[in-house]
Amino acid sequence: MSETPKPALLAYLRMLAQDAAPGQFFDVRWRGAGPGSRMSRRALPAHEVGRTARSIERLANASDVYLGVALREDASHGGKHAIAGSRFVFIECDRVDCSERLSAFALPPSMEIVSGTPGHLHLYWQLAQLASSQEVERANRRLSALLGGDPGCVDVARVLRPPETLNHKHRPPAPVLLRTYREARYSLVALSARLPDDPSPTVLRAKAGSVPRVVRGELERQLRAIPSARYAYVLAGAKPNRAGKILCPFHAESDPSLQLYADGSFYCFGSGCRRGGSIFDFAGHLWGITPRGTGFTELRDRLSDRFDLERAACS
Repeated sequence: MSETPKPALLAYLRMLAQDAAPGQFFDVRWRGAGPGSRMSRRALPAHEVGRTARSIERLANASDVYLGVALREDASHGGKHAIAGSRFVFIECDRVDCSERLSAFALPPSMEIVSGTPGHLHLYWQLAQLASSQEVERANRRLSALLGGDPGCVDVARVLRPPETLNHKHRPPAPVLLRTYREARYSLVALSARLPDDPSPTVLRAKAGSVPRVVRGELERQLRAIPSARYAYVLAGAKPNRAGKILCPFHAESDPSLQLYADGSFYCFGSGCRRGGSIFDFAGHLWGITPRGTGFTELRDRLSDRFDLERAACS
């Protein structure tokens, strides 16, 4: 293997890390080609593009390699809790007419990856601004509906095959290639204006991994729309640092470990805490109220008073 990584892989990684903040990571995954091989992962600093490229190239000869589209905020795990949003929306497209559908779409993707299986594409649209995890997943669902993407592969924590690796599902292994690369950024509003309706609307999934909840009533919608930085300050007197973290009010600590997310949710990475969710979960932990049943109603009413919202908005 050469010391200098292949240009297509470097270009791909540089685009993903173009707006990386200090403390963000690439999430690299790999699985050996043999039967029964298990998935392994490694977090590498997003600003170390060359190191990440060399690591991927070393792994690619004997393993299927994958990379998280969204940068991670926490090196210890690669799930949704470690993601504060993304500057990319994306789909996996495995329909034979994907290229034909794509050619009719007015906003071409920033990157097109040939995944090694004939006709299968991974498509990325770079956004002009950071979008919340929920906004990314909503756009991914709508893109999938329009272009024939896999509706089961739209989650923000999705890992996809990077270019200049090998797809070991085939014999011989098939190359994964960067077919198209464009310095194109889109506003989420402009992109969304050309997409069909969300096939799975109004379902919010808490960061804590709780059961999805359908939003009921205008008052609940207004409360869930309150930014996490605002409710953390109003309810707990906590102001976030530059990384969007606060000292967790649910346990003693000297370094901020509770991450506030752009979609209005939170999650504490502190050892032994791992609390997370929405404004209702945050207030429930503070006030000792379980956010279910009559407890949820009590939380809703107390929060509406605290944030001066009209209870009559509830339907």
